[in-house]
Amino acid sequence: MDLGLEVHELDMSALARRRIPLLAALLTLAAAALPVSHACASIELVKNGLLAEGQDGKPTHWRNEGYATDATTFTWTSGPEGLGVLLIDSAKPNDARWVQSVPVSPGTWYQITAWVRTEDVGAQSLGAYLSVMDTFYNSRDLRGTVGWQQVGFWVKTGSLETSLPLACRLGGYSSLNTGRAYCTGISVVAAGTPRAGEPFLYGGDPGSAESSGDLPIAKGVAVLVAIGVVLLAWRYLASPAARIPP
Repeated sequence: MDLGLEVHELDMSALARRRIPLLAALLTLAAAALPVSHACASIELVKNGLLAEGQDGKPTHWRNEGYATDATTFTWTSGPEGLGVLLIDSAKPNDARWVQSVPVSPGTWYQITAWVRTEDVGAQSLGAYLSVMDTFYNSRDLRGTVGWQQVGFWVKTGSLETSLPLACRLGGYSSLNTGRAYCTGISVVAAGTPRAGEPFLYGGDPGSAESSGDLPIAKGVAVLVAIGVVLLAWRYLASPAARIPP
């Protein structure tokens, strides 16, 4: 009797060992099917966003542009602490900017931010702000003389869009301005989905992300796989008295 019991226990142990790879594979599939927050895996897409890198007076990965070529002085400075600053100094009215083309994925929400301050910027035209060139996608703008403030906005890329020409800008189209604008800490990340009703949203409806077909399907697959894992574990690894009949 004792021998028979020992043999039965050995057989059950061997059976459990054979089932473990299958259960591990199912658990992996279940984990892959569960929705994952983009915010947990956000990656900085701006190159040299802290403006610490550059040479010959020019920051790496950035270029300057302006409507009037003789109205603005563009300057880059970098301190020993590893933080640099872009300066736009327009003595005459101008639409002037520092620009970088940022690689992005189609159909994705991005949060765009920077730190900006101003000196003697005119109050009657667009001041200092962040902008996606050739669009009306802008952050709020700062005018007059204002200390460092963070500005930003959310934008959803189009179905074929793979690049955002991001600008730290003073003045705008048909809204030329003068003064000095400073920018640093420029950032673009895929940081999940903005809240509905949040200001400065461009390119899409935040609520549509939750109502799209992909997310409910993923949730349904995850639930079905999880149920299957539980049933398999109960069927093959539980004690004989608790197992589901074949």
